[in-house]
Amino acid sequence: MTSAQERKISQTGCDTRFDNLTRQLYSTDASIYQIEPLGVAFPRNAQQASAVIRTAADASVPITPRGAGTSLVGNAIGDGLIVDFSRHNRQITDLDLEKRSVRVGAGVVLDQLSDFLKPHGFCFGPDVATSSRATLGGMIANNSSGARCPIYGTTADHVLSLEIVLADGRVVPVGEADSFPYKEVTSLEPERQQILKIVREHSAEMAERWPPGLIKRWPGYGIERFVRVPNDLTNILAGSEGTLAAIFSADLKISPLPREKGLGLIFFASVAEAMQATVELLDLKPAAIEHIDRPLFDGTKGQLHFRAARDLLELDTKPCESILIVEFYGDVAERLSVLQSRKIGLRTKILTDAAQMNRVWSVRKSGLSLLTGCVGPAKPVAFIEDAAVRPAQLPDYVRGLQSIMKPLGLTASYYGHAAGGLLHVRPVLDMHSATDLKKFRQVADETSALVRQFKGSLSAEHGVGIARTEYMRDQLGDHLLQMMREIKRTFDPKNVFNPGKIFADGRHKIDSHLRENFSRPLELPFQPVLAFAFKDRSFTGNLEQCNGCGGCLKQNGIMCPTFIATRDEVMSTRGRANIIRAALELRTNGHDPLKSAELDAALSNCLSCRGCTPECPSNVNLALLKTEMLYARWRRDGLPLRERILSNIDFLGKLGCLMPRLANRVFGSKAVRIPMEKTIGISARRSLPHYATERFDKWFSKRPGSAGASPAVSRASRDTLSSAIPSNSRSSTPVFGGAPKTAGEAPALPSRGPIILWDDTFVRYHEPHIGIAAVKVLEALGFEVSLVKNRRCCGRPAFSQGNLDAAAKLAKHNISQFSTLNSPTLPSCSSNPPVGRCLSKITAN
Repeated sequence: MTSAQERKISQTGCDTRFDNLTRQLYSTDASIYQIEPLGVAFPRNAQQASAVIRTAADASVPITPRGAGTSLVGNAIGDGLIVDFSRHNRQITDLDLEKRSVRVGAGVVLDQLSDFLKPHGFCFGPDVATSSRATLGGMIANNSSGARCPIYGTTADHVLSLEIVLADGRVVPVGEADSFPYKEVTSLEPERQQILKIVREHSAEMAERWPPGLIKRWPGYGIERFVRVPNDLTNILAGSEGTLAAIFSADLKISPLPREKGLGLIFFASVAEAMQATVELLDLKPAAIEHIDRPLFDGTKGQLHFRAARDLLELDTKPCESILIVEFYGDVAERLSVLQSRKIGLRTKILTDAAQMNRVWSVRKSGLSLLTGCVGPAKPVAFIEDAAVRPAQLPDYVRGLQSIMKPLGLTASYYGHAAGGLLHVRPVLDMHSATDLKKFRQVADETSALVRQFKGSLSAEHGVGIARTEYMRDQLGDHLLQMMREIKRTFDPKNVFNPGKIFADGRHKIDSHLRENFSRPLELPFQPVLAFAFKDRSFTGNLEQCNGCGGCLKQNGIMCPTFIATRDEVMSTRGRANIIRAALELRTNGHDPLKSAELDAALSNCLSCRGCTPECPSNVNLALLKTEMLYARWRRDGLPLRERILSNIDFLGKLGCLMPRLANRVFGSKAVRIPMEKTIGISARRSLPHYATERFDKWFSKRPGSAGASPAVSRASRDTLSSAIPSNSRSSTPVFGGAPKTAGEAPALPSRGPIILWDDTFVRYHEPHIGIAAVKVLEALGFEVSLVKNRRCCGRPAFSQGNLDAAAKLAKHNISQFSTLNSPTLPSCSSNPPVGRCLSKITAN
């Protein structure tokens, strides 16, 4: 792109960025592909979207509309201008409960819409696994469906009208006339008539190639739907994958929430048995039948987030190879009873409790990341994962797939929408290996032929994208493909919207544009020192756990707090992992990956909270990756003043508490804060933690009973805990043991023995009330609390600054203090959980 073109696009009034950081962030999505764009636009309204798209199209710059960037086939990447509709276009308006409709911006996330509709007793029917970040614009563009397709159909079934932006900048409403609040909907009438004529000429071939019975969508444009409802162009646009126009907003149908739900879980000894059972269960008309297999649920091992689900499924005590999740809406008890009576599989389990059902669904929804989170370079790869057949064909289809895999020595995961005839099959391949890349191509070719044999759909909900474009001629035939080309020319005569996708023009093959780390393995300019002991055992292994699925883009939980606050891609775990990878691929400015401005932008705002580690199903550990990169930089260039100061917060606390009132006044004054901001970069606008007038350890040594070897449980402590229990909840039954007492009287507690309380730096010097409360609770529970003598800082501040030498030295000292105790097996707890984790992590790494 020339500087003149950049200037013109920037002058449209739309926030548009051409910097290297943004281009790297948007060069990947959730697929195995990578294409660096020229720039990224973030329109706030339809007028800005119109202006930036028209200007780019006039300059012959390709345009790729993008939502959450969760495409598995490369739909959301391109070499021109990416138009990101997810950042600003998140308005939900015009809710009409009588007509059962609602209007949404293209950037509205499915879970956001669900939360909005739930108090009114409604939902949006199609429920995709990526609901925490999938945008409605992206769902419409892909005609997504999800698990409950048997009752809700696909997204296209729920679209009343669309507001689209064409390549010439026109903002046009499309849909059935009676679905609009206004009537001027004839602006595309000539185009509609032309498309209808083309489609009707090919209706016989469509019927021959696409016989009835398929529940999911066919690849390309929704021409079979348009034949049935020829006055509604939304059927053509739903599933068009951003190749015809950009979707800015939509009027959607909403559905009543089901009055009751129930799950029947059936456990099997093989995938083949589960597929046959699926056919036998279809007569019960379930809302969903989802299949998960051993490679998927084995990914939950050792993960705190999935421990409750594993226990519920009894995966450790009653192992199996395959599970069917059968969901019913209405007449739940009766239909679950029938399911149980059929005696299918190894065993069954019935669930009607909402919390328990949600645990099971959380495993299924995390399937993609649980699979790619396996240790080692070989991963289950998405490239044949979107093929669908009729549900009754599943047993034969799976046998056909296994006959493709077995001669190549490949294993695969077969999970997904069994009731919809779609399994997300993922062969395990090492994409760094030339041998496995040949197998990748062979499996893709043979699977395309197999799907054609079953007259199924190679692209049933994820889209065609880069991965399947070259197979469209075989799947559709020359005549249907040419018909779709004519539809493309009708909407997009300059071919600027997502060019080269759906229609092969030589620029995209299934094995082209692969991520750079596949073709050119990462070469680290430093020797890692951390062990990444939890799973991967290597820096590169953990970095490549990020598959781009976008789980970190959700708006709840603790991953990732900086993204939740800013909605900026670089503030997400995915964004940071992408920038680290880009820096190491030497694609950033200069040739020093450790000192790139892009890397600073990605890592400087990472809080090292480790929220990503438990919440990311692939267990990407940004805190460790950041620390390793910073340590490599400091080891080479020296530790800067700010990092040196922040590494020694404990020592500063000790000094500040010598004269806390004076220290608080000094560090609260502008005369000190302004020079601090200029010298070490701590903003004068942010407050600093105050020093306590009495240190926690000083309070602890003064409290009653502290001088004795075994401090008694104080009546005050017991009364403190007792007062937290509402009076109407107290009974004569002892809470912690001992003889019954009269109502309201604290029971006499037997001693539970000694326990060590680790008071961290901030509790000791800044927030002693937390430690005091912890002591009172522990003593009220019958413990004899003591502190570690001669303890030093836990090392977490130094660790988070990349000062690993200091962190290791502190950890070794503190662990040596534990080893001098009379009983090294004494239980311990920390007033700050990350501190305890830090001690163990420094030791493990």
